[in-house]
Amino acid sequence: PVPDGLLDELADISRTPAESEPVRKRWPLALAASVLIAVGAAGMAWNLNPSWDSVEAYVVDHYRHDGPKMLTQTGGDSAQKVQDILSEFEVSAAPALAEIVSVIKYCPTPEGKGVHMVLNTPTGPLTVIYMPETTVTDRQTMSFDDVEAILVELKNGSAVIIGADREGLQDYYALVHQSIIPTPGSS
Repeated sequence: PVPDGLLDELADISRTPAESEPVRKRWPLALAASVLIAVGAAGMAWNLNPSWDSVEAYVVDHYRHDGPKMLTQTGGDSAQKVQDILSEFEVSAAPALAEIVSVIKYCPTPEGKGVHMVLNTPTGPLTVIYMPETTVTDRQTMSFDDVEAILVELKNGSAVIIGADREGLQDYYALVHQSIIPTPGSS
């Protein structure tokens, strides 16, 4: 037996359109979330895979991104931390270089991942960026903003030294060239 009025109640329910108001209220929120995800994904893709037309463009872009900020950081990164980070790239730093690194961190390079260091020198801080997979023209110099830079070809990869004084860069060219060396037993 069917209860009295059940069929009429079901017929009334099927004639009445479903409430769609909650869905309409969520539409702007869903759209905003989609836009946020798209913008975030695009930003992450750029950070993970930036492309530069040349090593020179990379140097300028990278230094403008965080070079001056890195120079103001007071470090105290140990020579052991320098060795630990560089060992991931199958190179080491001679003590003369490792002992004057005040700040060290990983950074992107034209060919992948590298190392950004700040050297604490008597004439002021210098930036050294180690690029393990990047080929450069040895001793090529460039100027941008208020700094000078010199490229250093190494046995394993390359580096760039950046500072305010061109003569100071030349003084540290030999140190960087002779101090970032392949780890014994690495290829």
